[in-house]
Amino acid sequence: MLMKKILPIIILLMISIQWSCEKAIDLKLKENEPKYVIEGIITNEPGISKIQISETKAFSDDNQFNGISGALVKIENKGITIVLTETGKGIYETAAINGTPGETYNLTVSIKDELFKASSTMPQVVPFIDFTLKPNDYDTIRVTPMVKFKDPLETKNFYWFQQFVNDKIQKEYRVINDDFSNGREINDYLPFENNTKNKALNFKKGDKLTAELHCIDPAVYTYLFSLFDANGSDNGAAPSNPLTNISGGAIGFFSAHTVQRKTITIP
Repeated sequence: MLMKKILPIIILLMISIQWSCEKAIDLKLKENEPKYVIEGIITNEPGISKIQISETKAFSDDNQFNGISGALVKIENKGITIVLTETGKGIYETAAINGTPGETYNLTVSIKDELFKASSTMPQVVPFIDFTLKPNDYDTIRVTPMVKFKDPLETKNFYWFQQFVNDKIQKEYRVINDDFSNGREINDYLPFENNTKNKALNFKKGDKLTAELHCIDPAVYTYLFSLFDANGSDNGAAPSNPLTNISGGAIGFFSAHTVQRKTITIP
């Protein structure tokens, strides 16, 4: 597996697997390049399927969500089309879709005279076996719990770990593939860090750490992996847009994926 970015102190190689460390979406586009941003998720959990639509801002603007109202948002699966309801500015939702592994979901978004499309096939579930923390694997600024899961031998697989501290999502996440781990049991670290100067974010006894394991399709993996380029590289190269799976000129991603989560508490 190619490696996009690994934090300097996080070079963890166990059973030949490499982690790709990314940041939350923070696109550095030119001032004269406003673009629609479409972010959509369908999972195998009962509940709400959500599509968020916004527009990029100039660097000098605030970082508030710039939601786009009035879009027509549809999701089609097996010949049945669901129109999503706008529940807030730029937020489109439906409770009528129950995501199923193996099925393909097709998204269409109409904004004024522009049309955007995307498709995603939900992979099969790969069981999230364990999430553990050894007594000596944490301090106030860094906690290194371990995740455990077994990669299936018969299929190509892509994984996305999202991280939460006390139920608050973190900017960092991990995406990996099984190029070097096909069919193997994976036991590796998933570091949580406070890289800021805000001591209020330091880790303490009783803090709750949650890891979500998503099985994602290849196009979503490529998008998440390429977000490093969207944020600019360490060698000063000009930033570029990530490799979206949405056609029509928008940026963002549409993902039908499985969800499993495990939580531990710092002792």
